[in-house]
Amino acid sequence: MNTSQSAGAPAKFGADVIRVHDGFLEEDQQKAVLAHLLAPGWGYGAYSDPSPGASRYWYKHFAGYLRDGKEIHTASGIEEELSAASEIVFAVWLKLKSGPLSGHLLTRCYANGYPSGAEGGVHLDSNVPDHFTAIYYPQLSWHPNYAGETAFFNADGSDLIFSAYPKPNRLVIFPGTVPHVARAVSRACPELRVTLMFKTAVLRFPTA
Repeated sequence: MNTSQSAGAPAKFGADVIRVHDGFLEEDQQKAVLAHLLAPGWGYGAYSDPSPGASRYWYKHFAGYLRDGKEIHTASGIEEELSAASEIVFAVWLKLKSGPLSGHLLTRCYANGYPSGAEGGVHLDSNVPDHFTAIYYPQLSWHPNYAGETAFFNADGSDLIFSAYPKPNRLVIFPGTVPHVARAVSRACPELRVTLMFKTAVLRFPTA
């Protein structure tokens, strides 16, 4: 499914605001990204549901806002931070920046790793219509019985509007104002469900 929305348009809560790009990276680059993400350097304890006892999962922070008072607040600074942290991930950002996220500024880049049984909570990435999230699924293979889909909901969370299967080499782009959740990874899954995230803001040029 390939759907689109003009960058910066008011957020609507339908599947038409979610863009899906399959086969996003060349095979060699996909393999390099996955190997890089699976290498040591993970932290544990990330969550999208703050409730006591909610699932926690693995994460890698590469660049951008952390809400700890040490953020880099310029677009060039965040790109430089990402370039220094990971040339491989930075190359993915350059492909995004010159393609489906043309006109966007990078605000954060990180990876999540969900082990079997882990799940997220329904949440927003932003309350600003011009903020977007790109999720890249780098796995080389994925079985339907492994589950781990990303589910998207309407504004009040009363209905599902789209479900993104973690198909290998798939990129999903959506406004940060759309409620969504990473569904639980099946206990039949022997590996981490790895995702690479890029948070962005639409670049606005001053008018005369």
